[in-house]
Amino acid sequence: MTVRPRTLLLSLLAILLLVMVMASLSFLSDPDYAKKLILSQVEQQIGRKIEVGQAHLEIIPKIRLELSQVVIRDLDPSRVFFRAKHMDLVLRMTPLWRLQVVGKRLKVEEPQVELRRDRAGHWNFLSGAGGEVGSTQAEGNPLALVLRIRETTVTNGEVTIVDEFRQDGIRSLQVRTLDAIMSTASKGLAVDVRLSATIPATLGVSSLSLVGKVTQADRSVKVAPDGPVGNVPGVQFEGAAEALNVDLRQVADFFGPRPVSETMSGSANLLGRVRLAPGVVGYDMVLSDMTANVQRMSLKGQASLSGLITAQPTFSLTFSSSPVDLGELLDRLPAEWLRPQLRTVVTERKIGGTIEVVTATVSGTTTPEPRVSVTGEFRVHRGNALIGRDRIPAQNVSGTVIVEPDRIRVTDLTGRYGSMRVSGGTAAVSLTKPGPALDLELSGDMAAADLIARLARIVRLKRFANVLADLREVQGDALLTYRMAGPLDSPDGLSFIGGEFVARDVSFRTTVVPERVVGLKGRVLVSPERWEFDKLAGRMGQSQFEVQGIVTAGAESTFRGLTVQLRAEAAHLVRMLPEGTVSSTALQGTIGATVSLSGLTNAPQFKAVMELKDTELTVPGVMRKPVGTPASLQVEGNLSRDSLLSADRIELTIPPVRLAGKGSMRLGKKFGVDATFVSGPIDLAKLPPGIESGGIKAGTLEVSLDVKGKQRDWKTWQINGWVAITDGQITTQDLGHTVKDLYVRLKLVRNGADLKRLAFRIKDNDLRLSGSIRNWHETPAITLKAESSKLDFDLLIPKGGRSPLRDFLETLASTSRLVATVGIDRGVYQQFTFTEVSCRVNIRDGVLDVDRLNGQSDGGRLAGRLVVRLPREKPAEAEVSVRIDGVPFLKLSQLMSEKHLVSGELSATATVQGHGRHPRGVLPTLNGKVELLIKQGRVQKGTIVPKIVMLLNLPMLLQGKIDLARDGMPFDKMAGTFSLKDGVLFSENMVVDSPVIKITGAGSYDLTTDQLDVIYAASPLGAYSQLLKSIPLFGKLFAGERKGIDTALFAVKGSLEGPKVTYLPLKSFATGLTGLAQLAVDVLKNTILLPKELIAPADERAPEPATDQAPPSLVKENAPSSVETDHVAPPPQVDQVPQPTAPSSP
Repeated sequence: MTVRPRTLLLSLLAILLLVMVMASLSFLSDPDYAKKLILSQVEQQIGRKIEVGQAHLEIIPKIRLELSQVVIRDLDPSRVFFRAKHMDLVLRMTPLWRLQVVGKRLKVEEPQVELRRDRAGHWNFLSGAGGEVGSTQAEGNPLALVLRIRETTVTNGEVTIVDEFRQDGIRSLQVRTLDAIMSTASKGLAVDVRLSATIPATLGVSSLSLVGKVTQADRSVKVAPDGPVGNVPGVQFEGAAEALNVDLRQVADFFGPRPVSETMSGSANLLGRVRLAPGVVGYDMVLSDMTANVQRMSLKGQASLSGLITAQPTFSLTFSSSPVDLGELLDRLPAEWLRPQLRTVVTERKIGGTIEVVTATVSGTTTPEPRVSVTGEFRVHRGNALIGRDRIPAQNVSGTVIVEPDRIRVTDLTGRYGSMRVSGGTAAVSLTKPGPALDLELSGDMAAADLIARLARIVRLKRFANVLADLREVQGDALLTYRMAGPLDSPDGLSFIGGEFVARDVSFRTTVVPERVVGLKGRVLVSPERWEFDKLAGRMGQSQFEVQGIVTAGAESTFRGLTVQLRAEAAHLVRMLPEGTVSSTALQGTIGATVSLSGLTNAPQFKAVMELKDTELTVPGVMRKPVGTPASLQVEGNLSRDSLLSADRIELTIPPVRLAGKGSMRLGKKFGVDATFVSGPIDLAKLPPGIESGGIKAGTLEVSLDVKGKQRDWKTWQINGWVAITDGQITTQDLGHTVKDLYVRLKLVRNGADLKRLAFRIKDNDLRLSGSIRNWHETPAITLKAESSKLDFDLLIPKGGRSPLRDFLETLASTSRLVATVGIDRGVYQQFTFTEVSCRVNIRDGVLDVDRLNGQSDGGRLAGRLVVRLPREKPAEAEVSVRIDGVPFLKLSQLMSEKHLVSGELSATATVQGHGRHPRGVLPTLNGKVELLIKQGRVQKGTIVPKIVMLLNLPMLLQGKIDLARDGMPFDKMAGTFSLKDGVLFSENMVVDSPVIKITGAGSYDLTTDQLDVIYAASPLGAYSQLLKSIPLFGKLFAGERKGIDTALFAVKGSLEGPKVTYLPLKSFATGLTGLAQLAVDVLKNTILLPKELIAPADERAPEPATDQAPPSLVKENAPSSVETDHVAPPPQVDQVPQPTAPSSP
């Protein structure tokens, strides 16, 4: 018989169903047994004892167990682990056939759960936590049942978490109004969870919600690092979490150490995704995509908690935030999160501003002594702080702060630091022991005045600090990089460690240099150990300078390759030297100099090279180097600690000339100089073109000097040595002649000199001088002896307005005292030759006195004295006294004019005074007296007597008897006494006593205007008297008391060189003579009659016949006659003392 498979299968299923029904009927026929079976398996699964107030089992339509007043005991039976008002459990049918309780749906109403960690660190919901290993109660887990039920609903639940493990006190946290729904599709798959709850808090109610999935982990969880893997089931959760109005202080009190910082307060809202999974030890929880709002601060990031349910859980929080005030942030952060020193620094330095967290990580443990680490990147806006020992304010600071475990770094700093505008900078705060330390570097710009004031306070080099403090009227600005470092917990800890400063068009004044320094540019690197100058350049007036090199600090500061390059105005450098060291006129033009310094700053070594090509170098009266002639000066030496400047090498080179020397100079209040200069033989003819060596164009110069002094004025220095010139030649425009064969031997002795010999020749003239100079630093006393075998005095007479001789005499008279004796064997002046000339010259107190002047000329003698007052740069005042005996007048008349030619032997005395202060010159100031006598001479040429002779027609009348035209008119004497008053000559007794005619005169001559006003009276006497009386111009003037005299009167007016001579008719004096005419006639009468009266009285002489007729062809009756000339002599030079001029010169 064949059985079909389908029929067989159906039969087997029917039998199986029948067996199952019969088994179910046997299980359900006893409800109490069913309850006990179910509760027993639940207890076994959760590992806890269950107490039930009432239990109700329903079979139809589904197996459903209702429990009320359910209590689950803790491992410690005295404690309740779980309590529920009502539970409704729907069981699956199939497992019951195997007597296994498997829940399908669970609904729990008003459950109360107490989660507790005891003092040993064991949680009460973990299996084996409190009992022995292998005990029945320790085999289950309260969560196992939930994970096996397809759908679980919890309403209005309450969870109390108690932690007794922490040594700083018991903590508890209550979660209320817990509603949760957990569902799964099938066993082993993920459980969907939706949970919401509230937490009572001081600030109100906090709400909590979770939405996610719970899955069974593939491994169990270790509770202790060194313990075995327990039977704690491994589960994991992943989902979304939301916590609103979370009391931060409540959370910190539960999770963190006690006491809770007073700064921890406020509430927060938290959103994110949560993942809970078994970790290395315990559970790890990660909160990602976190968004938290803590009052005005918004946070984003993620958080993690590792080692949950272990003894030492750790946490980590990585977040970013919106900007928040630093003070508010510090108030929110727990004190344990920051080092105490950092909070102290923030308070003492008044650090504030706005903080934005770019990314930050806070990690640590929740042990009683928590170890918290904060790292991350923060942005600071509008920050402020007090920096350094001077507590300089930093304001409006912005930057990026990077916090690391042992330090804080700041980058991209901007803002203001005091008066500095910060454009960039970095900072680093070290948080290692013994305390926080700052390393700060700022870059920016600031006003130069503020920078210099700050550097003057912080630099260690005292000399630099003094120089910086001395700067005034500082303008401009500077780019700078400023570095400081030091501990922050010490008031004087933060100090300057270096900087880089770039000057931009800085200007200032200082007492070091006379001019204002402008246009200062360049870079200076500064540190406590050194100053480095990099092309620091500027200007002083027209001068330029550049500084390059290093100055080190320390126990003894030093110069390292410090070089100063100058292109300066010479006048500036002279003013920088000690006053009086160099004359302001000695150096002019531009000097290029390079000065190198090395060694200790208080005792440096130096080398200076000055290029003098563009410099005019002048040593008054010695030499002059013009601009453009190559020259250099090199000085090498050192400056000692006691301000002694020693020059081991001084070399002045003007190719091919080299002057070498060495010496020392003490600077400061106790000034002193000690130097030696030596030159080899210098061929002056080989000097470069343009070099002026005192006018010496040729010869050999040798100089050896030893200079000592204790005052700044070089004139007071003691100079010893020699100056020698051999075969010299001087050619200057001032002299107008070449000085040859110049020979000088001058010995310098202390403050004076011995002129051993000074000799030279000018043409065929020679002069030799010797003498001494003493006390030249105060009022030089000069004693000279001058000798000459031949000297042309014309060389001594100034030519032009002012002369070098005049300037020299003025200077000499105002500053010195001179006594000189002069002896000249043979002197020459134009036609004059003088022999045995001698005089004494005294110059002192502004007066030139030439006295004891004696000499001979052509058999005659001359003597006189000249006194001249010579005020500096003012007109002179002179007085001349002259006595002449037996000197031929012919040569003197030739000096006056070509129109005057008078011979005879001259004797005269004269005293004349005058000065140059009058606006019209010297002539209006002349005063004095002149007495003149010329004997046995002839008038060959003239402007007055010849005209009178011509008017009288004497040459025609005396033709054949005497040739007046050829031989001139002879005279026995020509005399007169003249007084000089304000430039006007007066005379009342001018006489020409000639064998032909007697002429007398009276009148005046104005030297200033060159105007004559003289009346001459002429009378024929002598051998030709009878012949001449026939001239109609003569007439009788006197009768009665004395016998009448034949007289002709003439008026002379006009210039001396071209006077107008006019005959005066006797009819015009009918009423008598007056004035000058009376004087002229009186002189004539005395001249004629007095000798006769002395020889024979008037009553004993026979009367002479009178002749009143003359040839009609000689004169016109009653008509005045005159002879005129238009020539006018030029006035004398203002600056010369004029030679006295006789107004009545024939």
